[in-house]
Amino acid sequence: MRKVIVLLIIFLSGCGTTPMTYQAEPMSINEAYEIIDQMIMSQHRDWAPDYFVITDKYLGWDYGSISYGTTNAIVYNNFALGNSSTTIRNAGERVYFSKVGGVKLYSWKRKFKQWYTVALIDKNEDLIKHILRTRDLSDAQQLFDAMTVLLNDRSDNEQSSP
Repeated sequence: MRKVIVLLIIFLSGCGTTPMTYQAEPMSINEAYEIIDQMIMSQHRDWAPDYFVITDKYLGWDYGSISYGTTNAIVYNNFALGNSSTTIRNAGERVYFSKVGGVKLYSWKRKFKQWYTVALIDKNEDLIKHILRTRDLSDAQQLFDAMTVLLNDRSDNEQSSP
């Protein structure tokens, strides 16, 4: 029984995310745009979107199209009769700036390897979306810096508009 508990503890210690303390570094808004686009689009292929956009209201991700189809056919004596239907939709996602409360940097153990993730959180500090997963801490910190600058810029623009 004792061996099972020890193995369970070892197994569980190899997984999970832990918030990290990090103070954002300043940069220009133009540099922030470039870093955000580059980091999100160049991350590991399992998490990189097909398309990413920053607008004045939201961040948008597109992961391609998902299509569903059904086919029914009857073949009799070299004669085919059938029907078909297909549904295609974009697998897009938006996160509106008005819903974002901040950015968090996490240390993440995945398959016993060290990763870092940057996440958007809401005003209650609940997770909205992980936007970067990387093995490089400096990449995660750069994206954290850039997202902080972008969110501060959006917040300033909302407060100054009538």
